[in-house]
Amino acid sequence: MSEAPEDPLRRLARERGRILGELGVRPEDAAWTRSEADAIASLTKADMHLHMPEVLARLLRRLTRAAR
Repeated sequence: MSEAPEDPLRRLARERGRILGELGVRPEDAAWTRSEADAIASLTKADMHLHMPEVLARLLRRLTRAAR
């Protein structure tokens, strides 16, 4: 009997738990786990583009060049 493919979100949750455990994150580390969960949740939302005003975009490019 063939098994149905595993749900990608369940597989991701299992991997997440394994990696966080390897990093030493404990269940009490709520801020860390919340940040990580929010990052994963953002991947399931529709693509949202950050529309930066051109003035800020130019400033960011200049700062990036200056940092080199």
